[in-house]
Amino acid sequence: REERIKIGSGGWDLIGDLRLPETEEPAACVLLMNQAGGSRDAYRALAGTLAEQGIASLRIDLRGHGESVNLGRFLPGEEESIPFPWDSEADVAAAHEFLKTHPAVDANRIAMVGASYSGEEMAEAGRLGGYCRSYAALSPGSFSEESIRAIDPSGISWLVVIAEEDPFLQSHLKALEELSSSVELLLLPGTAHGTAILEKQPDFVERLTAWLVMQLED
Repeated sequence: REERIKIGSGGWDLIGDLRLPETEEPAACVLLMNQAGGSRDAYRALAGTLAEQGIASLRIDLRGHGESVNLGRFLPGEEESIPFPWDSEADVAAAHEFLKTHPAVDANRIAMVGASYSGEEMAEAGRLGGYCRSYAALSPGSFSEESIRAIDPSGISWLVVIAEEDPFLQSHLKALEELSSSVELLLLPGTAHGTAILEKQPDFVERLTAWLVMQLED
């Protein structure tokens, strides 16, 4: 079953879709976050595939995106746009807290998937407010050196997915290889960036689901 939810974060109303499997026991859950200029709709197929495996999911629009625009909308290149919402780590932390306290979610089995800028936002939220079970970052364009260096000491599993011809992320590849020995790097053919990988690489949804299922096992 799926329900529309609203989470408050610093005055923003964050809108999302919580999909829950039909089970009496609290379920593992994956928090799915949009890329810059995108929305939670990009994760519909992944949410469906996770549900088939008995895993709940929360697709959420971070501040200024999708339907989470009560204080303004981020419109790349447009004069009426709000500034780039770099402080979205507060939204990630708020959504994580929502899931941890939801009676239908197993608080010890929560994973996150971010895309482009939200890869850095979920890394910052983890350092500031407590880590979840595992993280998958699709083309983490703003991934900082601080976040990369924090991966190994955290002991948390990270999967970083990058298209081999993505012009924005070649420098990140070198940093990831040099600064972390535990991060799992997955290089895919093509130029797709962020959630576009889910569309351009149809079999990747299954691969990502399999990785998440493995991470969220009891």
